[in-house]
Amino acid sequence: MSFSWARAATALRKLVGEDAAKPREEQHLDEGQRASLTWMAERLPQSGVVLADEVGTGKTRIACAVVHSVLEAGGRAAVAVPHGLMHQWAAESRKLRANSTAPKELTTFTEFLREVSPNEASWKDFSPRPDESEWWLISHGFRAPLVRSNSYVWRAALPAFVELHLASRADRQDGRTRIGKLQREIENARASWWGWNGMARIASEVAPRVRGRRDLRKRMEALPPLNVSSWNNDALLARFGNGGDGRALTEELLGLWLGEFDLLVIDEAHKSRGEVDVDDTALGAASGPVLARLVDALLKQPEGGRRLCLTATPMELELSQWLNLLGRARSGIDQERGRQVVKRLHDAASRAAVAPDEGSRLDELCAAATDFTNTLAPHVTRRRRDEDPLVARFRDGAALPEGLPHPHRRLRRVQIGWTETVGQNSPWLDVLFAAECMSQSARGLTLRDTAEWPRAVRDAYTKLSAGHVSIDLSETSEPLRVPEAGVVDDHTRGKIRRAAYWYRWLRDGRRRVLEALPPMNDAELDPDAEHPRILAAVKEIEGWTLRREKVLVFGVFLRPLHMLTDVLNVRRALRDADQERPSALNFFPERRGSTDAERSRRSKVLLGIAAQQLDRMRAERDDNGEPVLKGRLASGNGAEMRRALADSHKAYERLRDKVRRRAKKPVDAWRSDPTLLGGAPADRELEGALEDHLVSFVLDDLLATTSESDEVTDERFASLTREFVEERLRPLLGELGDEDVDEEQAVLRQQALHALLEDDDGRQSFHARLLQGATRWETRRYLQAAFNRPGASPWVLIAQSQVGREGLNLHESCRVVVQFHAEWNPAVLEQQIGRVDRKGSWWEKLAKEWLDQGAQGEAPFIEVRQLVFEGTYDAYQWDRVMSRQHVFEASLFGSLLPADVWDRVPNDRRQNLKNAAPSFRPPRCSDVGPLMR
Repeated sequence: MSFSWARAATALRKLVGEDAAKPREEQHLDEGQRASLTWMAERLPQSGVVLADEVGTGKTRIACAVVHSVLEAGGRAAVAVPHGLMHQWAAESRKLRANSTAPKELTTFTEFLREVSPNEASWKDFSPRPDESEWWLISHGFRAPLVRSNSYVWRAALPAFVELHLASRADRQDGRTRIGKLQREIENARASWWGWNGMARIASEVAPRVRGRRDLRKRMEALPPLNVSSWNNDALLARFGNGGDGRALTEELLGLWLGEFDLLVIDEAHKSRGEVDVDDTALGAASGPVLARLVDALLKQPEGGRRLCLTATPMELELSQWLNLLGRARSGIDQERGRQVVKRLHDAASRAAVAPDEGSRLDELCAAATDFTNTLAPHVTRRRRDEDPLVARFRDGAALPEGLPHPHRRLRRVQIGWTETVGQNSPWLDVLFAAECMSQSARGLTLRDTAEWPRAVRDAYTKLSAGHVSIDLSETSEPLRVPEAGVVDDHTRGKIRRAAYWYRWLRDGRRRVLEALPPMNDAELDPDAEHPRILAAVKEIEGWTLRREKVLVFGVFLRPLHMLTDVLNVRRALRDADQERPSALNFFPERRGSTDAERSRRSKVLLGIAAQQLDRMRAERDDNGEPVLKGRLASGNGAEMRRALADSHKAYERLRDKVRRRAKKPVDAWRSDPTLLGGAPADRELEGALEDHLVSFVLDDLLATTSESDEVTDERFASLTREFVEERLRPLLGELGDEDVDEEQAVLRQQALHALLEDDDGRQSFHARLLQGATRWETRRYLQAAFNRPGASPWVLIAQSQVGREGLNLHESCRVVVQFHAEWNPAVLEQQIGRVDRKGSWWEKLAKEWLDQGAQGEAPFIEVRQLVFEGTYDAYQWDRVMSRQHVFEASLFGSLLPADVWDRVPNDRRQNLKNAAPSFRPPRCSDVGPLMR
């Protein structure tokens, strides 16, 4: 059956109709999702579109419905998706249609060749079939293999291998010729040469599609030949660098191998901003140009192919980014007309925000917004959270004003005061004061003026206000040199001289901070644990966790995030030790071989934090005015603190031993289960790790429900074991179904689980956990599942912004977000909040209960806290990003004016402004009646 978009649109309408006809509890789509799909059934046969629904409203499921309709019509689809979200796409597809075709997956090219090329059966199962209906999940980072001067030659071999297959049989059989020698090398290649053999397989499949393409054949012939005699291929490898055709030609051939896709879905499409000719060959690059190369240079589409771009933030810093995205979607929008309406809205919004009581400015703003909406509406659909029926009910129940883009959110700034936080006599005051004076002194200096400065000097004041201290300042001995007279003008020289003066003050202040630390035996005091930002964050976070609320924290700089994690865990351990409860944190680990020095240093750091925090906690009072520590640690010296911490952890270990004896039986059963570990050789190291994780899972439940060392009943243990399998084990095995697997697949499952062995923290029930760039994908998914489980550790998930802000669903047990560091981009802040503000969230559950009870008592909100260090560069950065928020909200959230100027708008003009605000909401079925059906 040949594919057509008319058939796909019919299949899509049928899918929508069947879902709407089911009882509500059996439906997989809500009314808004069905409206979006009905709109797409009209638009996709004409052009590509942008699905710009707000964060957490179910874009993935909408896209999966479109993919299924394309498959039903006999087409092929590819979804370009961040690597860490591939499992979520597969899961959403199954939720929509349990018996749907499973996607094939491409993460990296080398990984695909390494896993698939050695086995003939695997190659047949997982290689592309361009003439058949299928769909692919392709990682954003997928690309042609990188080639450098010292690369293995197989990375550059695809053009030569294709040329070989296009040669005559006589040439291939003649061992004296270059072609014949290459043929012999391929035939005699070792099975372990997965890269070489994989490229040969691809070439054999691509060659028939290249035959007749004279343009490609000429380009292949123009490359230096692959030399298998002397194996000197420097000339060939050089053609894969800048200016050479090797890379582009390989991408073209790989595109032919993958085949043409009738539908290309680009998830998080805002990341594709960039041009395909940008040099992005640096190792590990994963920026916009990399994704642009994937979707524009590697993945092929027929003339009638369509694109569906998914993003919650079609613009981030500039309104013109809308046009970039619409161009990527191949929507057919008139770009010149688009530029005109974008500029008009930007100018009108800026002018009206200054004088919101002037009628002429408001008239122009309304007209510009209407023009913007009408121009983009044929190509964009966007559902907003404030249009959600539950959010609307909540707004009315809480008696909140209309026009708020997110009435269910409560954003508050946590002002970090200097003396209030660190005390009037703290040496930290000198450090912070000098850093700000240095910042003011350096204002107006250009990058050229500061190019010769030590990097630590340039970054000192920004990092200090953000809590990123110590390493740069204590390890940099280079002074800030003042240029000789005449080298720069006197004004610039004076600025540099003042900056150098305050930098000396800054370093002196830092030295006094270190000198103020009291000496301690067997402990290492770190002044960064007392940084004002750390202390303010701890106070805010514990204000929620002590009320049994989980907290999601986002930050930029990694060192203070590590420190915050340690301080929170240590304080939790001190509370447990004070009340003589079991604690997972071990301050006195056993010393084992080569890790002895690191374990010893780690122990000293934690004990140092404990000593610092113990003094603080003894002075703290809870909401009732009672001491925070009123048990074993209410008094006593450092030795007593050590004994209490050790006893608390020993109690935890005794509990673990009890539970572990019962964990061996279910793990043994998993070894014989074909859907779990069955079919692979016994692996005691892996099974021991799984026992550790199962024990922690059970202990989380035990410690969350009792403060005593109660026994876990047989019934509860069996129930928790089943939960562990479904919530933790199966997701780590790749979202596997229940079908039998062969031995090779079973071994691959074991390899996936071995990732847990490298994450010792996963075996303990820690109060706070850190999610960073180095965290493996398997561990990220494990942490996501743990954080989403009510009443279980971790209670605080601290995420490095670039890692956790997109794609991860962390909403099932959390409604509190703490933004630890400032960002420049309002879209980043929105993505962070969107991790907990989603369909099916913990907030939705609380809001429904509150409304069902007559909206009595305190209304539950999505709580957002921004830590702002007053009077510093940090406050300037927060003010700057908030000023950018206006244009961001004008085009995305239907708020044409900043919230703080609405009281100046004449009453008779407010409704006109609200009606004119940009909205790309698709018509609901109930809005258009039988026409939709």
